[in-house]
Amino acid sequence: MKINAIYPGTFDPITFGHIDVIKKALKIVDKVIVAISETDNKNYFFNPQERIEIVRKDLVSIFKKNNIEAIECTNKKFDPN
Repeated sequence: MKINAIYPGTFDPITFGHIDVIKKALKIVDKVIVAISETDNKNYFFNPQERIEIVRKDLVSIFKKNNIEAIECTNKKFDPN
């Protein structure tokens, strides 16, 4: 059975600390999904699509593996009413 991890955050920009967490996670899981989100209360340097591309380029150049995926994650609140 494959084990996946989801690492949510804004990653604006991705830092060595983020990369270290991903590196450590890959020692215990098969795949890390980096879920790039956006909130209304923060001013961003990059838009979500730019951050996804930056994360993909950085992680591919560092790990040279296909066990990392970068996706956009929306912060929609659920309101059942």
